[in-house]
Amino acid sequence: MRPQTKREEMPDELVLALGLVWGHLNARQFEQAYTLAKGCLRVWPHDRGLNLMHAYAAAEMLEPVNRPMLNSMATPDCKEWIELVLCRSHGTAATE
Repeated sequence: MRPQTKREEMPDELVLALGLVWGHLNARQFEQAYTLAKGCLRVWPHDRGLNLMHAYAAAEMLEPVNRPMLNSMATPDCKEWIELVLCRSHGTAATE
């Protein structure tokens, strides 16, 4: 998953937030990733990367995942990520 916006065009705080959430996910610290992403989404509610990572952390914690929101964000470069989130949250891959 890559952000649509180039790093140089993003606020430094958003770059840092994305890195911190990604680090928690990479360390399998899903509760921390979920909490941090949820807070960051209050500042950057339309950031695709944060929304996707928040959804993945939610799925790993067995929290509800907003399936219509995920499907609305589907692009060729993140289709597999969305399928993974939906698979982890419902036990089945996304269907189209």
